Amino acid sequence: MFRTLRAKLLIVFILITFIPMSAVGVISHTLQKQEITNNIERLISLQSYSLTKEVQRFIEEKLMDVAYFAQNPVLIDPESTELEVREQLYTFLDTHDIYGSIILLDEEGVVTAGVETSVIGQDLSEREWFQKALDGETSMSDLYVSPVLNEPMLVLAAPIYNAEDELIGVVSPSFKLGFVYDMLQNYTVEQQEAGWGGYTFILNSEGDVVGHPDGEKLLTANYFEQKNIPRETVEELINNYEVAETVDGEVYSFSTMHPIPGFDHVWYVGIAMEESELYAPLNGLLIGYLVVFSMVLIILTFVAYGLSKYLLRPIGHLIETTKRMAAGSRDNQQFVNAYEEVNQLNETFKQMTMELDERETYQKKAVGVIEATDNGVIAIDRETKQLTLFNRKCEEIFDVPKNDVIDKTIEHLMDESPHFESLVEKSHLFELLDKEEIVTQFEVDCPSGGSHKTLFLSVTTLPGAENAHDELLIVFYDLTEKRKMEKELLRSEKLKVAGEMSAGFAHEIRNPLTTIKGFIKLFDEQDGKMNPKYYKLVMDEIDRVTKIVNELLNIANPNVCEEKTKVNIDRMLENILTLYEGHMNRHHIKSETFLHGSLPDIEADSNKLKQVFINLIQNGIEAMPDGGQMNIHTKLGHSENSEEVIVIRIEDTGEGMDKDTMDKLGTPFFTTKETGTGLGLTTSFRVIEEMTGTIKVSSTQEKGTVFTISIPVHGPSVERQNKH
Repeated sequence: MFRTLRAKLLIVFILITFIPMSAVGVISHTLQKQEITNNIERLISLQSYSLTKEVQRFIEEKLMDVAYFAQNPVLIDPESTELEVREQLYTFLDTHDIYGSIILLDEEGVVTAGVETSVIGQDLSEREWFQKALDGETSMSDLYVSPVLNEPMLVLAAPIYNAEDELIGVVSPSFKLGFVYDMLQNYTVEQQEAGWGGYTFILNSEGDVVGHPDGEKLLTANYFEQKNIPRETVEELINNYEVAETVDGEVYSFSTMHPIPGFDHVWYVGIAMEESELYAPLNGLLIGYLVVFSMVLIILTFVAYGLSKYLLRPIGHLIETTKRMAAGSRDNQQFVNAYEEVNQLNETFKQMTMELDERETYQKKAVGVIEATDNGVIAIDRETKQLTLFNRKCEEIFDVPKNDVIDKTIEHLMDESPHFESLVEKSHLFELLDKEEIVTQFEVDCPSGGSHKTLFLSVTTLPGAENAHDELLIVFYDLTEKRKMEKELLRSEKLKVAGEMSAGFAHEIRNPLTTIKGFIKLFDEQDGKMNPKYYKLVMDEIDRVTKIVNELLNIANPNVCEEKTKVNIDRMLENILTLYEGHMNRHHIKSETFLHGSLPDIEADSNKLKQVFINLIQNGIEAMPDGGQMNIHTKLGHSENSEEVIVIRIEDTGEGMDKDTMDKLGTPFFTTKETGTGLGLTTSFRVIEEMTGTIKVSSTQEKGTVFTISIPVHGPSVERQNKH
């Protein structure tokens, strides 16, 4: 019988139900018992601690009362009459109804005044509280039986000082413990209302009762002796935040009220509760567990057989379907819908087969795309340096069959293909393989023998197991033909620009040459005699030709005779504005500067840079023939590459420029001035460009123009120089 799976499942099911439930029941009962016990004991401890703080606060308040009363103006005044003093004593008692009596003593300890005349004249200098008052301390005595009143009471004492800070007496109120008893009684009532019973009490350091609902035990009963609880045990329980063991059917919890300034006595505040009432919930918990456990075990025994049969049927069908899948047959998949878990398992199995089909299809497509793409794709194992992927394009470029290099090392492919060897050297591939994680793109030239290729590489690491970057993926594109076309295009563009400049140059030179030719012809007709006025015009035209040629040479080769020096832009602009001050005044132009004031010096050709500023300022003046406003700003800023730059902003309120004019700015020989050469701005743009700076222009017609120049503080970097 027990050889069948169903029988074994039945037995196992019952066992795995019985054993865990038994363990869970025992553990749960133990934990809850411990938790309930801890909560109860913690609550008792908190109550005793709270009561201790309440008693301590009560004593501190009483000490403050008597200390404050000792500063009464009547008491500290030696000239006060006995009647005035007694009036203040009665007022104190009326204000603080807890006190039953109060006396006034002189510095010798003799009672000089009091609400009870029977004590006047008594010598109390031997009292401990009086000695503490003579030492300047406000104090409270421990509970004791008054020999005068023959009942327990507490006495307070505070020194009285006159205006010269001399001790002139002691004031000493006393009170019975009725207020403290009321406090204890309130806590006792709260415990009884909670259903725990019990009571609260206070012990002194010797274990004598100084507070108890039963007044007959005050200073007559000793708990340490009656309950056989040594003081050391109480201290240990308090330090460990524990509840005392049960004694005579009562559970005790203690808290210590430590000495405070003015009260140097140790009191123990205790709470006692009936054990049977305190732990009654635990017995009900145990009975409840036993009943529930028995009912569940009986029910599970009947259910186990039916469940064992119910579980096997859908699993059997799923096993048969899995066998067919393993054999390669994906048709006629049969599933039995039963309980939710099996239904989910069936659905997951279906989803798994669909995902396997999709992954197989996707893998075929991915392989097809990689093989068909015009990009070369290589994957390299970073640990073994073996090639794991090598597509058709790689075969064409490196002239090596894929089957000869897959699972071979990089060194093997380098031996087989000089092109690949050149690629490894130019791209520093071995250094990239050693980096933990990398994503980069760059262009390399790979000469090999008589051929030359330009490749654009995208290199990235591929994450493997546990996000470790196990492989390096290299995707590259052959840019050889594209770069050849770009060079041809650049060459044609240069020829076009050269043609345009030549045409402009010829046009600009032709005009003054025509003038010169006309005057020379006139000179010939007048038999070599020329009017001096004409001679000056000829020389002006020759100077104009020279100026055009020089400016053209500066554009073609701006580095001729370049002498770099330390230049302070703020100071240079101030000097230029000083030169143009009279010119601006004549044209009714106001200027305002907003200079940084502490710009760093830069390395530059001061003459060229000065010419740039002069060109821009001169243009601004000429754009405002009827007057206007020119503002010049300087500041430190940062470029798009986070490079520190000096920013110069030159603004005018002149005629402004339209879009066509803006588009032609910087074009050689383009000018809107009657006497301009059209080379000033071209030269300015070229000078700033050689400094790896930028000039930006914004303009609005009838509103003005703004030139913004950005110049690197630390000069052009090698990389930027190469670009230029």
